[in-house]
Amino acid sequence: MDYPLRQGMLWAGIYRIDEFLGMGSYGQTYRCSDLRDGSTVLLKRAKPSKRATGRRLLKRENDLLRQLAHPQMPRWLDWSKHRRETALVMEYIEGLNVEQAILLQERTYTQLESLRMLQDLLPPLEHLHHAGYVHRDVRIPNVILSGEEIYLIDLGLACRIGEANPDGQERDREAAPSGFADSWGAVKHRMRQPEEASDLYGLGHFFLFLMYAGYIPEEGQTELSWEEELALDPMVKSFVKGLLESRWRSAAECRQQLEKTIHHYSSGNNK
Repeated sequence: MDYPLRQGMLWAGIYRIDEFLGMGSYGQTYRCSDLRDGSTVLLKRAKPSKRATGRRLLKRENDLLRQLAHPQMPRWLDWSKHRRETALVMEYIEGLNVEQAILLQERTYTQLESLRMLQDLLPPLEHLHHAGYVHRDVRIPNVILSGEEIYLIDLGLACRIGEANPDGQERDREAAPSGFADSWGAVKHRMRQPEEASDLYGLGHFFLFLMYAGYIPEEGQTELSWEEELALDPMVKSFVKGLLESRWRSAAECRQQLEKTIHHYSSGNNK
């Protein structure tokens, strides 16, 4: 039922399917050409197997994206009908997501590079929060690196702050992302709460993924906590713990502390 659309197919007589990009819990994404002007766009359709839930979440993402206007988030372009289906069409961001950079290009990141990446992600999160929404899925596949720019994508799980039961009755059986193993259930539960602190919690795990990209355990070493395995500067470690412990209730509060942490670290006070 969820077999991808074939390459070359025309959606609504306007968008030519050029490449199947991937499939998430509720949707499929495609790189397409807009035959009216030759531009490249991203088309997202609901997974047919998700039926009403997939269609509802896609419409919610469409309505949200239309309200937003931030240079680090894709622009809404169209809500397109094709036969009995509808699709969200948005700006296509050229580049690799952070997961691809780590796994395919074997990129590693220093503490300062990772802190600055968090700093770059806070503006689009603040914009989203000010609009009254929370992302709920701040993870390495949803951050794209495009030259010197960084983008936050995929609002498929975003919901209103404080929204009751945002996922309806659907039970999300998505497999654990690489690196989470048995802990993914608890992490996902915390990331999915409809509050701003959930996105800051996601940033904490995002930072740890960047750090573990360059971590090589000693042979035979017993698995330890991230605090024991990663040799982080004490102030950096304290900041990351603050993200994971919901020490700050807003992105603005978090940004202030992050700026202090970056200043401390980059000024040579780190050990």
